[in-house]
Amino acid sequence: MNKGNKQTITNKPKVATPPVATNKKTEKPVVPVKNNIPTKPVLNNKNNTAVNKKENEKPVLGKKRKDVEEEEEEEDEEELSFGNINEDGFSDEDEEGDDEEEEGDDDEEEEEDEEEVATFEEDTGINRALLENEDSLVEYNSDDGEEESINSGNISSSAATSGAEEDGKRWSSDPNQFYDSEDSSEDETIVNRIGNIPIEWYDDFDHIGYDVDGNKIMRSESTKDSIDRFLDQQDPNFWRTVYDKVNDKKVVLSDEDMQLLKNIQNRNFIPGFNPYEDWYDPGPNPDSIHPLHNAPVPKRSFLPFGTDEEREIRRLTHAIRMGWIKISHKKKEKKNNFDLWGDGTNSEEKQKGIKRIPAPKQRLPGNVESFNPPEEYLLTDDEVKAWHLMDPRERPHNFIPQKYKSLRQLPIYNKLIKERFERCLDLYLCPRKLKTREFIKDETKFLPKLPKPQDLRPFPSHEELQFLGHSARVRSISISPNGQWLASGSDDCTIKIWEISSTRCVYSLKVENEIQSVAWNPNPLYNILAASYSNKIIIITPPIYGPEQNQETEKIITKPNTESTSEEQQNKSVNWYNVTDSTLKERGVRIEIHHPFTVKNLTWHYKGDYFSSTSPEEGTRSVKIHHLSKRATQTPFRRSKTPNQVTRFHPSKPIFFVADQNIIRVYDLMKQELIKKLITGCRYISSIDIHPGGDNVIMGGYDKRVSWFDLDLSTRPYKVLNYHKMAVRKVIYHPTLPIFASCSDDLSIHVFHGMVYDDLLQNALIVPLKILKTHQSVNDLGVLDIAFHPKQPWIFSSGADSTIRLYT
Repeated sequence: MNKGNKQTITNKPKVATPPVATNKKTEKPVVPVKNNIPTKPVLNNKNNTAVNKKENEKPVLGKKRKDVEEEEEEEDEEELSFGNINEDGFSDEDEEGDDEEEEGDDDEEEEEDEEEVATFEEDTGINRALLENEDSLVEYNSDDGEEESINSGNISSSAATSGAEEDGKRWSSDPNQFYDSEDSSEDETIVNRIGNIPIEWYDDFDHIGYDVDGNKIMRSESTKDSIDRFLDQQDPNFWRTVYDKVNDKKVVLSDEDMQLLKNIQNRNFIPGFNPYEDWYDPGPNPDSIHPLHNAPVPKRSFLPFGTDEEREIRRLTHAIRMGWIKISHKKKEKKNNFDLWGDGTNSEEKQKGIKRIPAPKQRLPGNVESFNPPEEYLLTDDEVKAWHLMDPRERPHNFIPQKYKSLRQLPIYNKLIKERFERCLDLYLCPRKLKTREFIKDETKFLPKLPKPQDLRPFPSHEELQFLGHSARVRSISISPNGQWLASGSDDCTIKIWEISSTRCVYSLKVENEIQSVAWNPNPLYNILAASYSNKIIIITPPIYGPEQNQETEKIITKPNTESTSEEQQNKSVNWYNVTDSTLKERGVRIEIHHPFTVKNLTWHYKGDYFSSTSPEEGTRSVKIHHLSKRATQTPFRRSKTPNQVTRFHPSKPIFFVADQNIIRVYDLMKQELIKKLITGCRYISSIDIHPGGDNVIMGGYDKRVSWFDLDLSTRPYKVLNYHKMAVRKVIYHPTLPIFASCSDDLSIHVFHGMVYDDLLQNALIVPLKILKTHQSVNDLGVLDIAFHPKQPWIFSSGADSTIRLYT
């Protein structure tokens, strides 16, 4: 650049210039820059030096320079070539250049630079510290030896652009060299660095915030009183002066700012802006998935007031109060989507008529259904045998778990079609009823209202006496009609008669086999005891009253058998014999009745002339009715599908009850026809008994359940009681009191209050009273038989522990 060509800046007052720093190597003057602003290195193409200008002097405020016009332009522009710049800012290629060619021009160039700087300072009088964002001066040398200096400081964008077009590619190590000072001028004007927060938070302090170095910014303008503010109105620029609360200073708006405000008020666009310019669609941007900025969340988003949402809420609230917006309180009907995988309990389907009830879902398979189950699920040989012997309804699974090495070896399930068909039948035929459940917090409301057991006395509550004398299990006991004597039969092949009041054994009879059953004649006029063992039934008139028997007993026993019936000829398998053995006759044994099979059960008619026997091993002809006075036997049932187990006579009517393994049949002996068939639901019936009123039946089974039947109500159980833990052996009603009891192999005797009302509209009342448990278990057998006293609320029990106990 020639000496005569000088850059001029107009309308800039001259300011005293501080001392100029020089580089020791080149002794070139360095222009001081603004404090706390990084500088760019100065590259010298001749000396291969880079000068880092750092000054810690306070900045001198001044106006920006206007556009600098270059008076002289280069005729030839060539591309510049820069070498690799090392960490110190020097070019490696320049250091390796030819030193001989450069030494001759060093002195002349240094003199020209000094004259240039002195002339620029003299003409303009501007301190280089006023140049905002002036980082460095870059010097370079073109191929033809001409050198130019580029001022990358605070110059206008037009000058920078023209310089770029003239000088070609320019490069330095400063990353901000291609940005104008105006890009950061807006941020630099903000002195207070407290951020976008309410300035009212500093009202109680003597400062308004902090600068970039963390120093307090003290108040200046805000401390003026009203007089000072009035005097400030004398300023001719007062009408265009605004107060900056954040920085606590006054700002004078320029003509450009005023014109911009007028455009905004008049809703005009700024000059040079075309609002109808054609839209340019750059197409999809592959980098659009990346964020454009990493700015933190502003503080205004956390402020509780002044938000757009708050203003919108105020507007809507005012409109609702004024009635401009009317809110309908009708709830919108939600569309019910069908949940394919749901159980249907929460679905509210509104349909006309019958509501849809979801079908119950099947249980999900577990480890036992796997083709390769764990070892603990596999059955041993003994468990497989036990599985086959179990009832199909008691088996834990309807198949035997098996293990296969792979899924390919798994055969098809042979019961698949059958189970799927049964499942379809259940879903199609099984009725499902929808019930509305009420939520009741009080749990006591679910319990039935029952009277207290103390109000239902008398009933047996404790053990009073024991009858000891048998050496084996006592299978059967019976009480005489007058309540004075107790008969018992045991596996020790003896029949004993006990005096109840003293527990003294007054009679004992030894027979060939185990005693199955003993039964006193219920007619108090007769002193007759029947007992069964093996395939025989013996009729005994025990000599408990002395050698003389009453006339009624002798009359029914000694009546000659002169009449014969067709029934007798048909029952040649049953034979009646008079006892001729003097020893047995002295012991009171009068008649023997021989059967083809073992007799398990004996039952007397309430008049005392008939009794029935049951031989389950005989099959369809297992039930026989014997006429004692005529010494005749009948077989009324010959077509029974299952062997009969127990029989009972009605206490007052000619009705006969026969129970097989699952069903109780009721027959009318006068009409000789079937009246009812009671469906018990029991797997194996063990005992039945008839209420003294004759309209209720109680049944016990080996499947641990006790069922109460009301013959006037239904053929199905009125109540099913599942309280025993093992097989039920005997159930019995008290002949005079509203009490019934049951005994089981779990060593317990349960006593219940069972009141039957004459009013047909009122059901029977069943109340548990007492649990008696004093027997001992022998070979998993407990209480085998029980009997009530005919007059007292006493109960007798016999067990496998060879004892007979009295509870009162």
